[in-house]
Amino acid sequence: MKAGLLVVSFVLFCGVSFAQDTPTQDDWLDQKHHDTRRWLGKTAHYIDDWFGKPNPDEPARATVRVMLDVHDDKYNNTAIKPRIRAKIKLPTLEDRLNVLIGDDRLDNEQGGGIHNDGRLHPEQEHTFDRQQSRRDNTSLALRWSRFKDDVGIQTDIDLGLRSSDVYLRWRGEKRWTMKNTGGRFEQVYRYGTKSEHYALSTLEFDQPKSTHRTLMNRTHVIYTNKDHQEDIGWSNSLYQQHHWQIPLGTRSFSYGLYAGGDIADEHKSNFNTYGPYVSYRQPIWRKWLFIQGDVGYYNNKDDNKDHHISTFGRLEMVF
Repeated sequence: MKAGLLVVSFVLFCGVSFAQDTPTQDDWLDQKHHDTRRWLGKTAHYIDDWFGKPNPDEPARATVRVMLDVHDDKYNNTAIKPRIRAKIKLPTLEDRLNVLIGDDRLDNEQGGGIHNDGRLHPEQEHTFDRQQSRRDNTSLALRWSRFKDDVGIQTDIDLGLRSSDVYLRWRGEKRWTMKNTGGRFEQVYRYGTKSEHYALSTLEFDQPKSTHRTLMNRTHVIYTNKDHQEDIGWSNSLYQQHHWQIPLGTRSFSYGLYAGGDIADEHKSNFNTYGPYVSYRQPIWRKWLFIQGDVGYYNNKDDNKDHHISTFGRLEMVF
């Protein structure tokens, strides 16, 4: 538990100490970041050239996120997870085909690290699982995007490989606005030859309260089916998000209440987990370097766990 608290303390210290930092002049670190981005651009251009003649006015682009996540609470071991997610856009294919590399679960994460996609972080046997990290970060997929029909549903289709699991993933998203409230519904369905069925439904509403504050409510329903074992879970987060512009980018601070449980299983509580949480994120030192810290205070009735502090920290670089 001490490791997680140290991570969050570091995040909060950096958030206060470097909130007013301004970008520094180019140095060795900036040069290495620039060299990496240039290499990524050349690689994207090379791949784009496979499919047609590249347009110099619309070059291929590659973006990469590199993260180090730390989860900790008193009931589970401290879990350290290096993660990577890369995306390559190919204009010669009319921007409809993207290549994605790395941990595909990041596509389902929409917020704080403690309660992403409506689930608390799973128990990990070892602090750092090298083999699992290798499997998680070696996913490769082709994504067909920009499909939109008359009702305005944005659709993506992925064909990918995660370790030895070949999968097909479909995502549909619909956004709308009603007076001062925005709405979003997203449906994800994934089928893998080994992981089998996974479905995630997300319903989200946001209402701006000022130029820097937004009230949000997000509901998840998760369905999994593997080896004829079905599980359905739900969660809801009601929170406020504050965001401010600082010299290096955007600083955000969120706080709210989380609740979750199970569905259609008479032997489990339908209302299993609840508690408050806070989340903080901002760039530090550079526009492409971010820190994030989350603290939650949750219980778990099914596992006979009382309310306890859960912590999450992330250091992220964007290329």
